[in-house]
Amino acid sequence: MMPSPSAAYGGKGPLILGVTWAEMSLAFILIILRAKTASVCPQGQLSSGIFGLRWDFVWVILAFTLALAAQCTMTVSTHYGLGNHQNLLSYDNIVKTNLWSWIAQVIAIIDLVIARIAVIAFLISIQNRTMSKSRYILYGVGGIQALINFIEIILIFKQCTPTEKLWDIDLPGRCDMIDICSKVGFVQGSIGAASDFFLAAYPVYIIGRLQLMKLSTKIGLCLLMGGGLIAGIAGINKTIAIASITNVEDLTYAIYQLNTWVLTEMWFILIFGSIPVLRPFFVRFTQDIKSATGYSSKNRSNTGGYSDGSRNKRESWVQLSEQPSGTWAAQNSAHTDAIHDAEHALRGETPTNTGHHILVTKDTSVISERC
Repeated sequence: MMPSPSAAYGGKGPLILGVTWAEMSLAFILIILRAKTASVCPQGQLSSGIFGLRWDFVWVILAFTLALAAQCTMTVSTHYGLGNHQNLLSYDNIVKTNLWSWIAQVIAIIDLVIARIAVIAFLISIQNRTMSKSRYILYGVGGIQALINFIEIILIFKQCTPTEKLWDIDLPGRCDMIDICSKVGFVQGSIGAASDFFLAAYPVYIIGRLQLMKLSTKIGLCLLMGGGLIAGIAGINKTIAIASITNVEDLTYAIYQLNTWVLTEMWFILIFGSIPVLRPFFVRFTQDIKSATGYSSKNRSNTGGYSDGSRNKRESWVQLSEQPSGTWAAQNSAHTDAIHDAEHALRGETPTNTGHHILVTKDTSVISERC
C-alpha cells in the first residue's frame, strides 16, 4: 500500500520529536553554560583532566555528541514513518523506519554509558582524595554499565539471522534470540535505573560526613545533586516499554513509546548531571539579580562587597581531602555567625566556628576548587 500524505512525521511522530528535541535544547543550553563556567581544570591541577579540560566535561561533551547523533537518527526514522501504523507505510518506508530506529537505539545505549561516566567523573572530582576506597564503587558502577550495555548491543545484532532481517522482516531467515535479547534488555534497563538512583544518592553519603555543615545546607546540596532520581524513573519507564515490542506485528507504531523513553533517559542524565556542576553559576546569577534590584546592597556592605576575590570564592565547588588532624586557635570575627555560615554555604564549604577557644579538627578538611 502506498503511504498516506501523513506518513512522514505522522501518527505519534510529532510527539516523539516534540518531547525529545525540547529535552535536547535544554541539555544544549546547560552544556554551553558548563563550557563557559565549569570546563577548565583548576590552576595547578592540570593532572585532573586532559588538555586543560576537566574529565567530567570531556566525558559530557562526548556523551552530548553521541546523544545528538541518536536524536538525529531517530528523527530520520520518524521521517520514514516511526510512530505510524504499518498499514499506512510502504514496504520501503517500513524497512527504513526500522533500520534508523535500531541505529538510534544502539547509539543511545552507548551514550547511556558515557553520560553516566561523566556523572561519575564529577563525583570523583568533588570527592578528591577522601574516601579513596569508596571511589572504587563508582568505578564498579561504570564498569558494570559498560559490560551489560555492550552485551545488549551484541545481542541486538545477533537476535536475527541474517542481521538484516532485524529491520527487513520479510527477508528469509530466523529471529531465534528475540526473547533472550528482551530479557537482557530488562536486566540492562534495571541496572541502568539502579545506577541512576545510586549516583543520585551517593552525594548524600559524601555530604553526610561533613559534620560541621548545617542540616539545611546539606539538604539543599543533596536535592541539587539528586536530580538523577528523575533519570532513574525515566529508565524504569523505558524498561517497562520493552515489553511493548516483543512479538508484535505493528512494530513501527508499537516501538514509539520505547524510543521516546530511550531518548528521554539519555537527555535526563545529561540535564540533571549538569545542574550540580553549574551551582556556582546559578549562585552568581542570583546574586547579580539581587544586586541589580538593590536587594542585597546592605549585605554586600557588611560582607565586603563583590570583590574579585570574594566572587572567585563563591564560584567554587566543594573538594574534600584528607589531611593530618591538628589544632587551631579561632580568632574573633567581625561578622555574625549567621552571615559567616551563609557565606560558606554559598561557597559550598563547611562553616567554621568562631570564638576564643581551641578546637580539634576532623581528618576531613575542605579545600575550595574553582570551576
